[in-house]
Amino acid sequence: MSKINNSYEYYQSNQGLLSMLNKNKGGNALINQIVSNNDLKYQQKMEAMGVGNGSGQSKYKNVDKAATNLLDALEKLGNEDLYTAENGEELDKSTIIKKVSNFVTAYNSTITNLGSCGGSLNTSFKTEFEAIFKEKAESFEKLGITMNKDNKLAIDGEKLNAASIDDIKELFGKESSYVSNLTASASSINTIIGKALAMSSSNYNAKGLSLF
Repeated sequence: MSKINNSYEYYQSNQGLLSMLNKNKGGNALINQIVSNNDLKYQQKMEAMGVGNGSGQSKYKNVDKAATNLLDALEKLGNEDLYTAENGEELDKSTIIKKVSNFVTAYNSTITNLGSCGGSLNTSFKTEFEAIFKEKAESFEKLGITMNKDNKLAIDGEKLNAASIDDIKELFGKESSYVSNLTASASSINTIIGKALAMSSSNYNAKGLSLF
């Protein structure tokens, strides 16, 4: 688990416990202050990592959008109907190939936008993505998909077209551990950026000064 993910999970566990205590105490003012302080500390940590600070927000919105597109591509590849022919007709493999290509495009876009953000957001999630890929490197090789030095994926079109539908489904179907792990990682990008951006537009900046 990356440093940036650990920071978010620590923040969430603190806020969950504090919210539960506050509910039991009917909105205790002291706990309200602790909740606010926890929010501020998390915001400071995210901004120190380069997330959600100042004029650079557009690049974080771009990586958030790219991660959303990646999740959409994974969901479409996990659709069981994609691998099932209707009424005994021959399965249209070209549709499957196109969705694999769309996945690679969305994956590479996410890598590009992470690079534009830089900092811990970039290094943490690129490391996660690479580790998840390497676990299934042999399965990707069967499809003619490799990872370049820049962490982007490349497709050997002839090899992908020659790959069996069973091999494609094994890697990208709904039961795939690769899809499950990458979905979790991409979803974390959305969650972390969404929270950091929401905080950066709130009433306090990283120095704890009210913006009213």
